Amino acid sequence: MKPSEPGGWPGWAVATLMLINGAWSTWCVHASLTGLRALTTDRAAAEPTTVGADGSVVIVVPMLHEADRAADCVDHWAKLRADHPQLRLCVVTTERERHERPTGPHSWDSIARAVTDRRTQHLHYPRVNRTYGEQLGWALDRLTSTADAPDYLYVANIDSRVSADGCAEIIELAAAGVGIAQQSSVFFANLAELSPAATAEAFYQSRWTFEHEILRYLADTGQFWWLPTWIGARWYQHAVGHGLLISRALYQQIGGLPHPRFGLEDAALGVAVRTAGHRIHPFATLECGDAPRSVRELQRQRRTWIRGPLCSLEYARTGRGLLIAAQGTYGGLKWVTGLPVQVAALLLMSRRQRVVAAAGWLLALYGPLLRLLTGLRSLDFPAEYRPTGPQVATGSALYPVAVLSCWAGGVRGLIGLVGDIVTGRTPIQQRTRETQ
Repeated sequence: MKPSEPGGWPGWAVATLMLINGAWSTWCVHASLTGLRALTTDRAAAEPTTVGADGSVVIVVPMLHEADRAADCVDHWAKLRADHPQLRLCVVTTERERHERPTGPHSWDSIARAVTDRRTQHLHYPRVNRTYGEQLGWALDRLTSTADAPDYLYVANIDSRVSADGCAEIIELAAAGVGIAQQSSVFFANLAELSPAATAEAFYQSRWTFEHEILRYLADTGQFWWLPTWIGARWYQHAVGHGLLISRALYQQIGGLPHPRFGLEDAALGVAVRTAGHRIHPFATLECGDAPRSVRELQRQRRTWIRGPLCSLEYARTGRGLLIAAQGTYGGLKWVTGLPVQVAALLLMSRRQRVVAAAGWLLALYGPLLRLLTGLRSLDFPAEYRPTGPQVATGSALYPVAVLSCWAGGVRGLIGLVGDIVTGRTPIQQRTRETQ
């Protein structure tokens, strides 16, 4: 290779890094699948446990403009808790719903008959919340400060579908005394209703869960023998706002749900938990949620989500917290800059370098997806939502579109975040799902 060759040795270095990145991304999904299988094996071998008669777990479901499916959500959890007398349900509505839609229909109207059950509770946030975390944090504070406060809280979305086995694992982890655990999601629950492009988004979002989220939880479990303990203990983890199980003791120890000004409460909670020296334990089972149905829903989701990692430094309170939060910030910046940086690098490379780099880019794009698809049979989530062959084919064919739209949503989110910081205004979190 001559020094004057386009790209030179820097081009070869970047091309090689892109190839390594593709292999790493694929391995991450493989490691997550292997880790979940190991957890499933351990769970099957363990003695069945349950929460004691004096203990309880409350399922908390925040609602905003959910009149069309609030009753179905209550029915879903009513069936799941039939075999678990220690399981209660608390639905949380907000005055914001009346403020934005005075004439209704309202979520609380749909659940009025269900809350007569003594194991079902309705809390109404009396103010107009600006963020999801404000409404949820108020409810969790109320629940943990009463005389009959539960031992554990499990936060679910309105669209969270949990299998009977997944519900049993909630009870098992609570009985085992786990401080905090996370049940991750695949987003296949509404595949039958989605357009081809939205189907691709569902697979992309599910792939991200395995490549990043689950891997982070497994990093501190000792499953990766080559990973030093001190690194695993400082690996960034974020606590997702659905599928989260947390003990009352730990919730009170960390001071409740954080309320960052510009960031998100779930990412802030993850930093707070890790800074306090705790790890977020992964569930062996998965919940199943909805994917965005339209471009507008998707963009609202991405614009909101990117605030979580980008604002990580807002959550740090100690040196350890700063190290953990910096990883989140890096992830947010990589989200926004990764695609244009790779395109620019390809333009500056020689032809041979582009071949190597393009191979790495394709491996990073499709390697994790293909590994996830080959491992779907081993995953424990509601069987009725498993993707069909045509859905898999459609999602795979339009997969690059999902990558582009994810990047575009992140850029819009960054622009909005900068605008909020410069003007000093407190943002109001838009709701992703659109209703009639």
